[in-house]
Amino acid sequence: MIGGGFKKGKINPYQKTAIQTASKEELVLLLYNGAIKYTHHSIEFIDQKNWADASKNICRAQAIIVELLNSLNFEVGGEIAKNLEYLYSVMVDNLTVANFEHVTDPLKLNLQILEKLQSAWEGVLQQIKEGKVQGTPGNPPSNPPAGGA
Repeated sequence: MIGGGFKKGKINPYQKTAIQTASKEELVLLLYNGAIKYTHHSIEFIDQKNWADASKNICRAQAIIVELLNSLNFEVGGEIAKNLEYLYSVMVDNLTVANFEHVTDPLKLNLQILEKLQSAWEGVLQQIKEGKVQGTPGNPPSNPPAGGA
């Protein structure tokens, strides 16, 4: 069985603290992590022909991608925001296809995209922590908890 941090709509205390204390940049990484997790779960459930749980996880991943899409700032992000809008839209379409057709190929494509975005975003966060680029004013990224993230 696949475990998750959400049970009956509740977030565990560690996740709640991580979300409440995260910078905007860290929240984006948390969203990528969540979308990746739910996409992996969706693939596993489709492979098991467990359509109900596959659909639940696809919908969770889709909600995260839609949130990322809605949070784009085209004035600040310019061409990067436009490119992300396109990628997010493709991923939403892929999730819809996977949900209706019970296929994993669109989900696997999404994982490739999400993992590249996640890796790039981890690089941005590292540059912020090293002071090479500036993060959100007044809300610098926090240090990861002892023992790793």
